[in-house]
Amino acid sequence: MRILLTGHGCAPNMGSEPGVTWNWAVNLAKNNDVWVITHEYFRPAIESYLDAHPTPRLHFTYVGRLGRWDMLRLPSLRGIRLHYLFWRHRVLKIARELDEQHDFDVMHHVSWNTVSSPPLLWRLNKPFVWGPVGGGQVTPVALLGGYGLKLPSELLRTLRVRLLHLSPSVRKATSKAAALFSVNQETANILRRAGASNAPLLLDVGIPRHILDMPLLARPLEGPFVVLWAAIIEPRKGLSLCLEAARLVKVPDVKFVIVGDGPQAAAARRQAQRLGIEDKIEFRGRIPWPDLQMLYRTAHVFLFTSVRDSYGTAPLEALAAGAPLICLDHQGADVHLPDDVAVRIPLGGPRAIAAATARAIDNLAQDRGRLAEMSCASRRYAETEAWDSRAASMQRHYASLVRNGGKPLQSRPSAARSSAVLRAAIIAPKV
Repeated sequence: MRILLTGHGCAPNMGSEPGVTWNWAVNLAKNNDVWVITHEYFRPAIESYLDAHPTPRLHFTYVGRLGRWDMLRLPSLRGIRLHYLFWRHRVLKIARELDEQHDFDVMHHVSWNTVSSPPLLWRLNKPFVWGPVGGGQVTPVALLGGYGLKLPSELLRTLRVRLLHLSPSVRKATSKAAALFSVNQETANILRRAGASNAPLLLDVGIPRHILDMPLLARPLEGPFVVLWAAIIEPRKGLSLCLEAARLVKVPDVKFVIVGDGPQAAAARRQAQRLGIEDKIEFRGRIPWPDLQMLYRTAHVFLFTSVRDSYGTAPLEALAAGAPLICLDHQGADVHLPDDVAVRIPLGGPRAIAAATARAIDNLAQDRGRLAEMSCASRRYAETEAWDSRAASMQRHYASLVRNGGKPLQSRPSAARSSAVLRAAIIAPKV
């Protein structure tokens, strides 16, 4: 097949959005001719990798700065939202030109997949796949206090998300999509209210096969208990909940490793000092993606405190390395994660969440046998989310769309069903 993928970020050996686009591309290019439209910033990393690992069926086209007004200067994200709104139009123009040359069978927008800014590929009258789409989740009211001076903008975002189902662009993209997937139930609800007959659940992240081929390391049964937290340090990631939990942990010799940087990094360090937990906390700052994978392999648990997230790359990468999760019970984690790989913390106020998180850490630190069982279960679950398997399944889905003339398949199951059943039903193996 001839497939066009669009993703704002794309790079090898990275997580988050660049890793999502890259892994779709390289895995689909094993059996298809794949073209990718992405941002110019990622060109050096892509070309360097392809020089060392030639992939003849994989082709890239780059979109750079859009004009003098464009403030985006990656890796800084300042100005990215305005940039992205216009980036979609530039992508549409390039996609039309490429389609005239190559006559694509399928066009799939794989990232940045936010429901608030739909892609425009549907205008080209080719089978158009959108998703998995996220961005429909909002911060629980009880946790809005963690935003501080950013609270007004978060409240405005919440209002905007509540009204997204009325957006003409969302309704148009929804109606024109031959296939449409949602990351979490919150986004699925918006898409259905916008007119989608179905918006089945599917994770927007996966695991590269080479990570799953690495042997699972057994965690020590004695000694320091390592809790890993990794994300951009900004209000929606909830690092303050992690630090409050660190204060309340009763088991001795628990070490919290904090990876990441961001606008609240300095405030987080001050909070650790104010709470008197400097001896428990190790701030690592931003580190390369391969180094983070090694930290996953040695941590006992991964603490995911995001108060607003579609799902997140880091949790799945941690599970692949055998680090079970402690996470809030909402926004993707509530539907995708099996019970034997995660301790879900019920939603409530910050104090209740921090206390429950501390108890979960204490319990696992004192029951290393249970932790070992969860570690093995975490790897087993991650193996069901390998990128190569997902790309092969999506290819079969593309083929079904093409055979159906690009019309939406009527057999898509309800998004209310469990994620395991959905994965099997949406992209079932060819018989």
